[in-house]
Amino acid sequence: MYHQLSRATGRLVAATNLQAPLFPVAPIALQRVEVPVVYNTTHMSTVAEAACSAGGKKRLVPGTNIPYPPVPENIRSKQAQFQKENDVPVFLKGGPLDAVLYRLTLALCLLGIVGFGHTIYTHAVKKN
Repeated sequence: MYHQLSRATGRLVAATNLQAPLFPVAPIALQRVEVPVVYNTTHMSTVAEAACSAGGKKRLVPGTNIPYPPVPENIRSKQAQFQKENDVPVFLKGGPLDAVLYRLTLALCLLGIVGFGHTIYTHAVKKN
């Protein structure tokens, strides 16, 4: 038996107009369709083919047959500077400017904490 809400009372009553369920009792199995994957081979080749044609040592941009461009010397020097093992935190490896920015950030954080404490104090203690 199926039920529905009565418009007059708002209660659940037996439905007279619903003789069949709203969903299939015996569902029909879906038809399996095999679609072959077709690649556009005019723009694609294997990585091995491209690597052999590019000289063997060049790495390729993923999904293409284009080799990576050479890394500029200034980026290579920065990489060497930041990867060096010298027990300096990474946020200070940039040189003296990084140290100044770090200390300025620390000072601003401490100033914010002091300002927060002052605000809490002024709201907590009543004025004379």
